[in-house]
Amino acid sequence: MSVAASIEKKGVSIRELSGKVVRSHVQTRTRLSRADKPDLVLVTVKAYDSKAVASVLKKSSIRNVPVLSLQNGLGNVEELARQLGADSIIAGTTTEGAMTIGPGEVIHTGRGMTWVGEMNGKVSDRCLAIERAFREAGFSTIISNNIKGVLWAKAIVNSAINPISAITHVRNRDVRRIPELRGIASKAVDEGSAVARASGILLKPSPKSLLAKVLAQTSRNKSSMLQDIEAGRRTEIRQLNGSISRLGSLVGVSTPFNDLLTKLVLALERSQGNS
Repeated sequence: MSVAASIEKKGVSIRELSGKVVRSHVQTRTRLSRADKPDLVLVTVKAYDSKAVASVLKKSSIRNVPVLSLQNGLGNVEELARQLGADSIIAGTTTEGAMTIGPGEVIHTGRGMTWVGEMNGKVSDRCLAIERAFREAGFSTIISNNIKGVLWAKAIVNSAINPISAITHVRNRDVRRIPELRGIASKAVDEGSAVARASGILLKPSPKSLLAKVLAQTSRNKSSMLQDIEAGRRTEIRQLNGSISRLGSLVGVSTPFNDLLTKLVLALERSQGNS
């Protein structure tokens, strides 16, 4: 049974931090039709699927509907904008922690912050509507006038936590607790920050402070990359550390830690038959 079919049959269940389990029935679609009239499209797929999702949306009958990217990695917003038009795209990111334990079954493992924003820095009516809806749903949400800097800061934090946890098979708390892992994470953040600055990106919030906050708030979490490795899936290493390494070479910034983390996770993928 596909994930969509399972969710259609069983609904979605979320175990909150308090232990309370919330269940809800959710209608699913495997394709869009003229009958679908969304107010907002949320793109939450893996970064390597952004191109395919953009193609599906472009071919659909949906027009003049804002598309919000809530994804990990670098380049998602740009890929969506290339195919759908820059005016359609809203950027966002979140530090909420969650683990998937089955189709439609999620454990909420840590509170975080969600940011949304227009790439031109303006505070738009549609961003205000999204902020209001997310807050009403219980998510701490703010509108950023520097969303590109936020996306970079989050990507840098992910590049420090995700590959380390995936390679060593530890939860986020251990990346903070074990000095050797904490030191590697810090070096990865330093490199990513240097690449961002050389690329003209204003990093806000500070990746170092965001790293400490995310590790504290999501200590029980398994990073998405660790979950992917455990499930034998492809990871987002190319769009995280791989992107930082590639962009570093373009702006003349050395990234030895990101280079090594990328190679190690790619080797893990290939050992599982993913290439």
